[in-house]
Amino acid sequence: MALWQCPQCGLEQEARCKPKKCPACDEQVTFEKKQEENGKKSK
Repeated sequence: MALWQCPQCGLEQEARCKPKKCPACDEQVTFEKKQEENGKKSK
């Protein structure tokens, strides 16, 4: 899974696919993928 962040409100959400709509600010925005902080690599 990847960590995605809303550029509008900063909400971070973990999901396999990029979210289409932010549940916090209710905006249709382009989520930005964040680097995993623990250094794990996806299989």
